[in-house]
Amino acid sequence: MEVSKEFVKLCGQVGNFTSGITGVSLVDAYFGPDELNPELQEFDGDTQSLTRNLRNLIDLIREEVNLPLRQEYMIGEVESMLVVVDWLSGEKMSYPDLVQGLFGIAMKRFDDSMIDDCIASLEAEIEGYLGADLREKVTNFTKEGEVTGEELRELVEGELQNKSSEVGQLFRERVFSKLGEKVQDNGVVYEAVTDKPWSGYNWYQGGFKSLNQFNVDNTFNAKTIRSVIYHEYEHHVSNLWREKNFLDSGNLELSIVPLHTGRCVISEGTADTAKDFLGVEEDDPAVRVMTELYRLRRITSINAAIMLNQDGRSEEEAVEYMVENGYRTQKAAKSSVRFIGQTTEHGRKNFWAPYIFTYFIGRQDFVFPTFLKAKEQGEIGQFFRTVYLNPYAGSSLTWNRAFEWL
Repeated sequence: MEVSKEFVKLCGQVGNFTSGITGVSLVDAYFGPDELNPELQEFDGDTQSLTRNLRNLIDLIREEVNLPLRQEYMIGEVESMLVVVDWLSGEKMSYPDLVQGLFGIAMKRFDDSMIDDCIASLEAEIEGYLGADLREKVTNFTKEGEVTGEELRELVEGELQNKSSEVGQLFRERVFSKLGEKVQDNGVVYEAVTDKPWSGYNWYQGGFKSLNQFNVDNTFNAKTIRSVIYHEYEHHVSNLWREKNFLDSGNLELSIVPLHTGRCVISEGTADTAKDFLGVEEDDPAVRVMTELYRLRRITSINAAIMLNQDGRSEEEAVEYMVENGYRTQKAAKSSVRFIGQTTEHGRKNFWAPYIFTYFIGRQDFVFPTFLKAKEQGEIGQFFRTVYLNPYAGSSLTWNRAFEWL
């Protein structure tokens, strides 16, 4: 218990440190005892002491945690926190080392051939839309269902709120039914917000409920925004089971959900694979077009992040790259730069600068191939039990070991 308590305390201190530097806390959610609330874990400004305490915690985990997967998971989380402290303290660190250190994955730049393949797939799906060439077709497609501002607010807080209940029912019927256990689900509230670097975010509130926020400064497609619900609801589902695991086991480290660790790779990977988990196949041609656009824009955003954070290229060059190769509008590309750039518009270090890798790599390199293998072998029930009933499987560092049985 002491090692778990120290884990929560130090995670809270790192969260308060990152909040002071970037305005964003490392702690994404907390549902543990009030006395260990991360906001109460004061950081005194001494990063050397914080680093020393984190290193001591790793030694303590090795001594006291006997379950190999749990030990590997906890050590990985603490090692990522050490990288966060070093990075935000100003230690010289390359972008590849930052991505590797935080997420346990190699920084991957996508070559022109892969981008060309994505563009070819997009061309095949969008063929029936009006336009003289691909760019004009994408422009017409995007404008056709465009929603933003007040219209988007009404969509988010009305139709999407109702749709989320349907998605929750699908999870109960198609995933939870295979687990052999039940979990409380107090649902998700949808809210429209402004002035955020992201498009949508799931805030897990504890008590088996979530708040999903959508940034109405951005422009969405009315037809395809409904697909985003699957991604965000899966985040909610993962945390439902995490909270239940915490309450059942008493392992305090499960009561806190840190960002910028190997956990995020699997978290975003499972969220991006939610529709596959549920067996949802949408016949709408617009959804198929958006699926191809989404893939193209993910990999070109990753390349743009490397341009900004590794290659020393300007924001203008990154915007132009995403417009030219990701078929984005200028407005959308500039919005993306807010998420992937080195600094915020206020001159602070951008907490989210390395995060873009977690989505695509989490799905393509970890979750989706394992899901397909389990499906092929008739082991989908055991796959879901590993994902949701074993929280220590949920890291890029432990995923392969957790699925050695497959």
